[in-house]
Amino acid sequence: MRKLGKEKREKIVLPAWAFLAAYALTAEFHAPFFRNQFEAGIDYAIASVYELLGEYKFSFLLIWGLCILFFGWMKEKEVRPVKPVPAGLPVLFSLFLLLGRSYQETGNWGYCFGSPVNFLKFVLVLAGYSVLLRGILNAFTLFLENGTFTGTEEQTHFWSTHGFARAFVLLCAVYFPFLLLAYPGNICWDAAGQIEQVIGQTGYSRHHPLLHTLLSGGMTEVGKRLLGSYEAGLFAYMLLQLAGLAAALASTIAVLAKRNMRKELLWVLFLLYCITPVYSNMASTVLKDVPYASAVVGYIVCLSLITEKPERLKSIWLAAGFAALQVCVILLRNNGVYVVLASGIAVFPVLLKRNGWKEAGRRFLGTFAGGAAAGILLMAGLAFVCDAQAGSRGEMLSVPFQQTARYLQLYGREISGEEKEAIEAVLGDVEELAGKYDPSTADPVKACFRRDASTGEIFAYIKAWARGLIKHPGVYVEGFFAHIYGWLSPEISNSTRYEADHGLLRQGGLFPNAEKILIFCYRFAARFTPVGVLENIGLAVWALFFMTFYQIRHGQGRYGLAGIPLWVSLLVCMASPGFLGHARYGFPILFSIPFLYGFTMTAKEDMGVTD
Repeated sequence: MRKLGKEKREKIVLPAWAFLAAYALTAEFHAPFFRNQFEAGIDYAIASVYELLGEYKFSFLLIWGLCILFFGWMKEKEVRPVKPVPAGLPVLFSLFLLLGRSYQETGNWGYCFGSPVNFLKFVLVLAGYSVLLRGILNAFTLFLENGTFTGTEEQTHFWSTHGFARAFVLLCAVYFPFLLLAYPGNICWDAAGQIEQVIGQTGYSRHHPLLHTLLSGGMTEVGKRLLGSYEAGLFAYMLLQLAGLAAALASTIAVLAKRNMRKELLWVLFLLYCITPVYSNMASTVLKDVPYASAVVGYIVCLSLITEKPERLKSIWLAAGFAALQVCVILLRNNGVYVVLASGIAVFPVLLKRNGWKEAGRRFLGTFAGGAAAGILLMAGLAFVCDAQAGSRGEMLSVPFQQTARYLQLYGREISGEEKEAIEAVLGDVEELAGKYDPSTADPVKACFRRDASTGEIFAYIKAWARGLIKHPGVYVEGFFAHIYGWLSPEISNSTRYEADHGLLRQGGLFPNAEKILIFCYRFAARFTPVGVLENIGLAVWALFFMTFYQIRHGQGRYGLAGIPLWVSLLVCMASPGFLGHARYGFPILFSIPFLYGFTMTAKEDMGVTD
């Protein structure tokens, strides 16, 4: 009887789950409405029911049927992993998805919390997406738990010998035609400004990493002096940047090949590097984030090997390469030092457990602190030699500035004279500041920052900011999500293609209209879902969350330490001026995630590793 009752409940529950999932996939949100917009309460009630039901759609019936089949298949096949996905993770993903949709279309969270009707619909859709995503993530977890990711010990294939050299040559061959078509290279505004510093049009600034400024601008200037052409020098730099990116990606294939990853999966990884638009696009674009991302990928490869077996640091080649990559990470990004230090702090307990206090301290100082110190000293030395102007302190305050401007737009009349004085000492006239607020980017607001503001004035501003937070926390939360939603939702497109017209160098490609061909290809790829999804930063962030949960729940937390640089990168993304569809701050995450999955999956079967 008990079994019969359970079967009856499942016959009801399964279609109900499928209904919620289908409802979530087909629901459409609209602007909030309220009771005072209707003459009678019955009119408001009827409108609310219509809003919840939505329009008739035959697609809903089809999706409902497919969801019933999916949940039924999962039950029949007993798709339940050893370590199921915790309920909180799909709920979190669903929340990211719905908030991202609301902010992208309205600039606020009105679709979710704008009215009682919207909130009720939001709850239903959240439940539907959570049920569906939990099923999908459990199926994926089962695949990871039971899948075979390594080959036989005796396997020999294309990647098993000289894997790095072969991958490097092939990736260069794949990316070079795109660079040639874009000759001398696609240039963004930041890169143009850096080149202008070297050729003497403007003074040096530490706003951008000086090493990249000197490399890109220096090689451009050398081309002008030796060959009479800025374009030839820039093209030479682009070859160097392309080679660096190809080397970083080739190292991931080489390491996974040595870990005996199945040849089919290695080919999949190689093809992913070839067909994902962002790789060839960035290999042909002058952009400081590309060499930085390449350095981070190499850094994570070394960090993965070290966290798995700290004794590998005894290898002079690995230790020297790791130190060099730390210096590159610091020199190629102004906040790269936080990546190195955060990694060292996270890995120290592993060194301590394996080696004791004395040896762990020695290795930490020599490996992490030493690399960080060398990078910081070199960065300071470059700034001294170039007499570079310090970057604006306002760069790190993008989020608070945005929140203040949003607060002033909505509640500017409520601020006290003291608060107004504190804000204007740092950001200028409050009315002008409110008028420059743009939810999608902090650049207009940051431009109001007064570089001569003293440390005391900045602290006074922070106090005024905190008072506003206490008075109207909802405004600050909305302002924060408006600033970061693009990094967290795979529903948001982020095709990166810079088309700056700055007049410094000739652009347009190797032959007339070559640039237009490339632009069409990359824009088409962004609109073609099977390819465009591969470069979606929101999906990469979801993959990072899932991988970390998987590693922790399956006793592989040590492998999660290699992902620390990516979590730091995510924080940098959130503190950046804005999303704007450009995922360049997230390149370290996007470029490293495939390798980290491969490293984790091959760790459980070979290398003599025990967790």
